[in-house]
Amino acid sequence: MLQFEALIGAFLILIVVFIVVSILINALFLGVALGFVNGQNRELGTTFVTALGMALLGWIPILGCILSWYLIKIRHNVGWGGAIVAWLLCGFIAGIVVVIIIFVFLGGIAFLLPTTFTWTFTFT
Repeated sequence: MLQFEALIGAFLILIVVFIVVSILINALFLGVALGFVNGQNRELGTTFVTALGMALLGWIPILGCILSWYLIKIRHNVGWGGAIVAWLLCGFIAGIVVVIIIFVFLGGIAFLLPTTFTWTFTFT
């Protein structure tokens, strides 16, 4: 039974590490996105706290988006438009990075396209 408890403990540690790393990556993307809207306080620590708040507030339907925008607006001294643009750019940059990783590590466009097939026609 001790092995099962150790396995569960290791699994929980892995989950916590995954969550912290994903928030850290989101903070890096948010820092880049804030550069496009002339946001202040773009240091990693500040954007990490903002990304953590966004992760905690993002679970609330509809209101989570508005609270995330408000958090960006208040913490990084941008207007509502700048906060929305930074929030959208953060997701867009993350999507671009995922596509680049797919192209580099998983065979590029061949991974995204279906396998080749040939048409066969039978004339009778």
